[in-house]
Amino acid sequence: MSLNPSLCPLCGGLNDCQLSSFAAYKGPCWCAKVKIPEELIAQIPAEYRNRACLCRACVMKFHRAKTNGAPALKVLPGDFYFDGGLMVFTAAHHLRRGYCCDSGCRHCPFEAASNPFAAK
Repeated sequence: MSLNPSLCPLCGGLNDCQLSSFAAYKGPCWCAKVKIPEELIAQIPAEYRNRACLCRACVMKFHRAKTNGAPALKVLPGDFYFDGGLMVFTAAHHLRRGYCCDSGCRHCPFEAASNPFAAK
């Protein structure tokens, strides 16, 4: 695979990196809101490190695999509220968790493609 900074070096899909896009507005990139562990960065071939960004799907897949079977994140006061009897988690809670669960959460800060509430 030849180096294309707009493609993920792990899966070859679009990485949606603001820095490598042709868009005029270069606002904050999606990756500024997630934790990208060194363990995942180590999986990037050496010739692509610091030259191409990972995609959101690869980062979220890694986080889900690491947390599968792990103890749940402790819910703190202010992490949620009730709306019609349903518990709704706040953006602060999602950010502490560090990844999108793709459940369409109302306050998801990760802009998942499947989240109807995500800011576009």
